[in-house]
Amino acid sequence: MSKKERVKFSLKLTKSLILAFLTALFGIFAFIVINIDTINGFQIIASISGIVVITIFFLLLIRYLLRKLDELEKMK
Repeated sequence: MSKKERVKFSLKLTKSLILAFLTALFGIFAFIVINIDTINGFQIIASISGIVVITIFFLLLIRYLLRKLDELEKMK
């Protein structure tokens, strides 16, 4: 496997992970909207911490994706 193919595979994997994290964020928001009347303190804390953690990973993956895209451009 050449370095260019490895970078392309890494980009595909990163895009898949970004989609998974985005889906998880929408899931948390949907949970909050559906259960807004019955949500308790623990669920609020768990939801907020989940949103923060997923958002951090989401932003790190976007930074990684941009770096790999730059690397792929330099190879061509």
